[in-house]
Amino acid sequence: MVSRRNFLKTSAACLAIPAVLGMSNTLWGQPTNLRVRKNLMTLADNDPFFEKYGEAVKAMHALPDTDLRSWWGQATIHADYCQHATLNFVSWHRPYIAMFEEICGELIGDSNFALHYWDWSQKNGIIPNPFYDNPLLNVTHWNDPGEYNGINWGRIDSLPIRALQKGTGLQSDPVRSGSFTERNLQTILRQSSFVNFNNMLERQPHNNGHVIAGFPARGLPGHIGDGLSPLDPIFWMHHCMVDYMWAKWQSADNTTQDNDETYSDMFVDKNGNPITFTSQQVRDFTKLGYTYDDLIGRERFEAMLKNAEISSAFQATLAEQLKSAKSVSLGMKKASITASVGEETSLSAKTTNLLRNLQSSRVFRTTLAGKKLLATEGTRVIAVLKNVGWPQGGNNGLVVNVFVNCPYLTPETPATDPHYAGSFGFFGSAKMTSMEHGSSVVIDITAPLTVQAGAGRLSDDIKVQLMPVNAAAESKNTASFTVTDLEIIRLD
Repeated sequence: MVSRRNFLKTSAACLAIPAVLGMSNTLWGQPTNLRVRKNLMTLADNDPFFEKYGEAVKAMHALPDTDLRSWWGQATIHADYCQHATLNFVSWHRPYIAMFEEICGELIGDSNFALHYWDWSQKNGIIPNPFYDNPLLNVTHWNDPGEYNGINWGRIDSLPIRALQKGTGLQSDPVRSGSFTERNLQTILRQSSFVNFNNMLERQPHNNGHVIAGFPARGLPGHIGDGLSPLDPIFWMHHCMVDYMWAKWQSADNTTQDNDETYSDMFVDKNGNPITFTSQQVRDFTKLGYTYDDLIGRERFEAMLKNAEISSAFQATLAEQLKSAKSVSLGMKKASITASVGEETSLSAKTTNLLRNLQSSRVFRTTLAGKKLLATEGTRVIAVLKNVGWPQGGNNGLVVNVFVNCPYLTPETPATDPHYAGSFGFFGSAKMTSMEHGSSVVIDITAPLTVQAGAGRLSDDIKVQLMPVNAAAESKNTASFTVTDLEIIRLD
């Protein structure tokens, strides 16, 4: 144990200090005539975007189902080829969304048409009103069938409904809201490792967004909660936000892990012709013809930093620290547990010098108004849950909240509790090779450890607690899943 006074004194030296490093910014040299994707939550309900998008949805429904540009055809592409729980998650969905966007523009005669991103962290994460008030954007209006046997997904059976009612959002329920907060999104963006970034982005806000929006209290899921999720018009906004997160992470000069995957003839272009992409081809989103609203604007950056004093010596220090950064295993627990809905299940690990590790610092890449920066903060500690199995005995509409050393944990403990670390969900299919034998889940546990250290309650023993709850609070569904092994890692 350590005293609160000693912890606060030592950790004061580790406060985040933003610092500019002289890097070139290719975003300022972006091609002209890019489609600009905007934050959906900043648009008024009468913004022309909603009418244009509705017309595109209508035009796609008018095409024969055998045309892969059709609304049904685009959904079956997802069911047949989508990538989940692999390093292809973000790189597969990027061209999928981009080709859909171009098809929309072609069908309504607007080459500048751009999709917009559903920022889960703003306005309580609500689905904007036009997705209910405009019939063309309301999934219930089209009554699309939800039965299909996807090549990749397997059997699908969903309904044209949404679990989220008008005016409610992903953050409306305090127990299930933790994935979508600004703090959690910033935690994801500060991951230097692509493996961790990709894992946290998919398993947390992406998966939980699908299940909370898609799983009602009883019955089959809505389209957004299963493999034909693109049948719900909000799906494309959800995945624009996923892509925006990757684009923002990339724009800070973070490196996407090498991947030689080729997506052969999985997509069609705006004219319906098959088109092939490689994972490396899609890394530069500007080459796909679009950018995001807050990744442009050098003048805003210069206005914000015109009075900043930058130390060249400090810049060099940060650069050297970044070069020598590494991850260190602090402890591991080998055990197999079964976690069930509404019940606390835990894995405990003995770590080494946890406080000392928590008090060190790290360098991470970030951006400010489009400018690439290096900044420092206290080190991060993550928990890696290994071989997380697919839920059995019920549907997969689960949100799994993760806590650390909480002595009073119940299913009603909210995401605002100081012991809360994060949450994850299940979206995909047990049929997928990547899901069949379980996959790892990464949770950043820095925040609760820091609180406990400040209160003088930190020890080298870490108890990572899982509390699975149904996506809909009223649901009576039961399910359980297994976890094999826990590792605690310090990130530099």
